[in-house]
Amino acid sequence: MAERRSSKLIVHCICSTRLDRGGPSLSATQLLQSHRQAGQEGWLVCPDHDYDSREHAQVDTVCMPSTESLMATVPRSKIRAFHLHGIWDLFLHDAVSVARKHGIPYVISPRGMLEPWALSQKKWKKRLAWWLYQRNDLQRAALLVATATSEADQFQRLGLVNPSVVVPNGVPLPAEDFDSIGRPSSDSAGVKTALFLSRIHPKKGLLMLADAWARVRPEGWRMLVVGPDQDGHLLEVQRRAEELGLTSTWEFRDAVYGPDKRRIFLEADLFVLPTFSENFGIAIAEALAYGLPVITTDQAPWEGLIEHRCGWRVRADVLGISEALSNATALTRADLQTMGQRGSQWVRNEFSWPTIARRMIEAYDTYVP
Repeated sequence: MAERRSSKLIVHCICSTRLDRGGPSLSATQLLQSHRQAGQEGWLVCPDHDYDSREHAQVDTVCMPSTESLMATVPRSKIRAFHLHGIWDLFLHDAVSVARKHGIPYVISPRGMLEPWALSQKKWKKRLAWWLYQRNDLQRAALLVATATSEADQFQRLGLVNPSVVVPNGVPLPAEDFDSIGRPSSDSAGVKTALFLSRIHPKKGLLMLADAWARVRPEGWRMLVVGPDQDGHLLEVQRRAEELGLTSTWEFRDAVYGPDKRRIFLEADLFVLPTFSENFGIAIAEALAYGLPVITTDQAPWEGLIEHRCGWRVRADVLGISEALSNATALTRADLQTMGQRGSQWVRNEFSWPTIARRMIEAYDTYVP
C-alpha cells in the first residue's frame, strides 16, 4: 500500500523565527504545529531559529539549519514538499535549488513581499533579483499561497499564473473567559487606552497616527505604542510625538510576548494599526481575538471589520485615521466592548489554527503530487 501523504514531511523553510522579524516568524511555526496536530508531519529549516522564545515553546519539531543538512539526514522518499515562507532571500532561493535538484515539489507563501509597497522598498535590488532568480522560482512553484484575495490578485498582475490559493493566517485564541480577566469594566470612568502593537517600522504608519492623534486629541484617552524598533524608526516617532505635544498621552514600550502580551491586550480598549501595506496583519487578528475593536487602513485586507461591525477600515492618510479616531474615541467603553465581542466571535469562527491548518492541508492534497 502506498505510504499516506500525511506521513511524509512538509519541510517549512523560513529565514528567521525571531519575533522582531515580523508576523511570518511566528505564523510559520504555528502553522507547522497545527499541521502536526492535524496529522500532517512537518519539520522546520531555519538558519536563525529562536529556540529560547516562549512564543515558540509549543512548537515540538525538528529544526535544521539548511536544506542541504536536511537532505543529508532524511531520504528523499520521506519528503512530500518544501513550503517556503517569504521570498527574495538567498537562503530561500537555495532551498528552491535543492528542491529542484532532488525533484521535490515546493510551495511558496510570499507573505506580502510582492505587494506594491513592499516592491517599492529597495526597488532596484529587488528588480535585479526578480530577473536573476525570483520570478523563475515563483513561476515553477507547485502552488502559491496568498493570505488574502488582494495578494492573490497581485500574483496575477505580476504574471504569475501557476496555481494559487487563499489561506489566511490563523490566530491563537485566548481563553473563553478572557472578557472577565483584567479588562476594565464597561462603567469604569478611567482613562481609556488605544493600543498599537507591532513592529515599529515606517510601513506601519506611526508618523501618520501621531499627526492624526494631534488633530483629534481625544479627551480621556492615551496611546500605547508597543513593539520592537526597526532601523531606528522608534526615535523618529518619539520626536514627532514630542514636536506635536503628545508626550503626556503617548507611551512607548519595548516588545512583549507571552503573558505580558496577553495582559496588554486585555488592558486596552481599542487597537490601531495605521498601516501602508499588509498581506494579512496578524496583529489585527490577535486584537480581535482579545475583544478589541480595530482601526486600520484600506491597505490591510480586513474588509470584514465593516461587515462584522467590529472596527473601521479607512484611507491610509491623516484625514482617514483622524475620522476613525474621532468616531472610536467618542464611544463609551460599553459600546467598544460590544464591538469587540462581535470581532472576537468572527475570529473564533474563521481564523482558529485548526481551521486554517485543515485548509492548508487540503491545498497540499489538491496541488502537491
